[in-house]
Amino acid sequence: MKISQQIHNQSTWFTLTNDHNISVIISDFGATVIAINTPDKDGHVANITLGFMHSHDYAKHHDYFGASVARVAGRLGNTTWEGHQLDKNSDPNHIHGGAHPSISYSHWGLIKLIKTETQVGVVMRYVSPAGENGYPGRLTIFAMFVLDKTNKFTITYFGETDATTLFNPTTHIYFNLSGNAQDRIDNHQLTLQADAIAETDTNKVPTGKFLQVADTPYDFRKTGALGKQLAKLPNGLDTPFKLNQITDSHPQLKLFDPKSGRRVAIHTNSNAMILFSTTGFEGDFLVDGNRKMTSQLGLAIEPQMLPDAPNHPDFGNIVIKPGDPLIYQNTYTFN
Repeated sequence: MKISQQIHNQSTWFTLTNDHNISVIISDFGATVIAINTPDKDGHVANITLGFMHSHDYAKHHDYFGASVARVAGRLGNTTWEGHQLDKNSDPNHIHGGAHPSISYSHWGLIKLIKTETQVGVVMRYVSPAGENGYPGRLTIFAMFVLDKTNKFTITYFGETDATTLFNPTTHIYFNLSGNAQDRIDNHQLTLQADAIAETDTNKVPTGKFLQVADTPYDFRKTGALGKQLAKLPNGLDTPFKLNQITDSHPQLKLFDPKSGRRVAIHTNSNAMILFSTTGFEGDFLVDGNRKMTSQLGLAIEPQMLPDAPNHPDFGNIVIKPGDPLIYQNTYTFN
């Protein structure tokens, strides 16, 4: 188990490595997952996420590649909460915690490094002052990234506040298991334990209704190729899936690339995963330093509580109060 760090312009990148040739690179700029490197079935190691080779690209392109998103991930309708006017950064709504500033594009402070015989990790902190992006309360967010010897990578967000406010973070990782974005995700096989999706309006804000996935292209309860389902969805996926249950350890999502043999299984203690298939996402920039961003090059998987939860009583609680911290944890197991 090893941990190292490098300075990249104004940010520091921490590399966590275990004894199975798996490594994760974390930046203190946005508490961002820069890369996850894993071996394929022949032992060749490559990055299975979309990102950039240079730190300055993260400040330039605000597409949340690998970023920690807070205070509240996803969209909030009406941009007000309990009389507080939130940043209207996705007119007419609020998205990903606001943009003045964006926590995803701010520097986080290093709290400590973790190194034991079984795991390596890094803990960072961001203090969001009262009124930032319109939110009440001074919210302190700790982000802990830990890689262990069993090939589990765990991200934990811990929030504490001095006044009642909202807290619903996520890590916005775009996966492509082919390695170094060699292929599109069409042949990736997805399994997701979700019987329903949250219906959204034309602004992609949940209406409060749940739609059953049975007999629709949103049904991934049985393993199937992504491309086959996406062909039935002209706009692809940008969809909140309501997870069937929050279990102690069993993954709710599995993703497999038959060509490379790489797998990732994801477990969360939140009640939803938002999937974004990057359908129609064409960009005049390179990801992983070698390929232009193009449609269906990655699958963004965002574990979180259902978006717009404060406006829908049955979407789960994201209200955090003084003396009552909230903890969100997502575990990624590689194989």
